[in-house]
This record gives sequence, C-alpha cells and structure tokens, in this order.
Amino acid sequence: MSEYLDNNHVDTFGIFLVEKSQMCPGLYLPFLFVSSFHWGYKRFNADTKKFVSHINKEFVNAANLILVPIIESSHWTLLVGNLKNKVWDFYDSLPKKTHRAILPEVISHLYEDTTTSFATDIRRWRIRKIKQVPTQKNSVDCGMYVCKYMKAVIQPEAVVWADVKDWEDNMAKFRAEFAYAILSTTIK
Repeated sequence: MSEYLDNNHVDTFGIFLVEKSQMCPGLYLPFLFVSSFHWGYKRFNADTKKFVSHINKEFVNAANLILVPIIESSHWTLLVGNLKNKVWDFYDSLPKKTHRAILPEVISHLYEDTTTSFATDIRRWRIRKIKQVPTQKNSVDCGMYVCKYMKAVIQPEAVVWADVKDWEDNMAKFRAEFAYAILSTTIK
C-alpha cells in the first residue's frame, strides 16, 4: 500500500463508502458512485453500461452527488456531479490543464450510458476546478488523494479546503487504515 493505487483499490474504497452510507443513513450526503472501470473500459470498446446499471432516475433524484473517479495516463482525478446545482466539480492532486482536458469526454460517455436517468443534459453542466484542495508532493499518492476527496465531499458539512493541510504528512497512516479496512472486511 505504499505505491500507486489501481482501479480495484479506488473502487473498493468507493464501495466501502456506499456500504457505510447504507449501514448508517444520514452519515453522508446521498451520493452515487461510478466505478472507475466505466471510463477505463471505454478505451477497449467494451460494454461499459454494466458499471452504471445502478444509476436510474429514482437514484439520481434521491442523490445530491455523483462521484466519478478517473484514471487517465497513470493519474487519478475526481469529478463530482452536484445533482442539485447541476455543476461538475473537479479535484486534482497534481493540478495540470491536461488532466482537465479529458473531462468532456468522460461526462459524454457517462451521459451516453445513462441518458434516461438525468432530467437535464449533464454534458452542458459547467465544470469548476476546485482550488485550495490538498495536493501531493510525489508521483504515487494521487489514488489516495482521490479516495480522501471522495470521503470529504460526501460529508454533511461543507469542507473548508484551506483548512485541510495534513494529508501529505498523514499519508502513511491513511494507507495503513485503508489496507486494514480491506483486510478486515468481507465484501459480499
């Protein structure tokens, strides 16, 4: 757990969040999670609808947010759809314009696979780059940052990103907690 996280790791964390929200209603804002494989399999022209089959009008209407972790060119970023305000928020632990360039294609692909689920065209929503988020100082922690971003944005209280400064110092602890959660949990 001291290296780069792959799709399985980030998806496992997302599933942990979903399961925890089901066990403890009200702990988090209502959210939908999109597997990172949805975007990843697109490159192989594979059937990607299976990764978003849980997204329908009922769940979209009940949710506040949609979490879309993205892996592109060995770098993780997070796209968060605010379903109430109809805006996309983009989180990047190594901010570069090239990381943002893929977003319209990711959103279009999601829309194509879930067209009837949304009341509006999610491709037309504005994309905001969220500033002052914690950033990494190495080349391997982007997956952990995406996991931390996901957990932070679903909290009932809005995150004041300028106050979050200890992620880099505590990354080894975060990785150990994540590894422990994986080892001590049986996913059904």
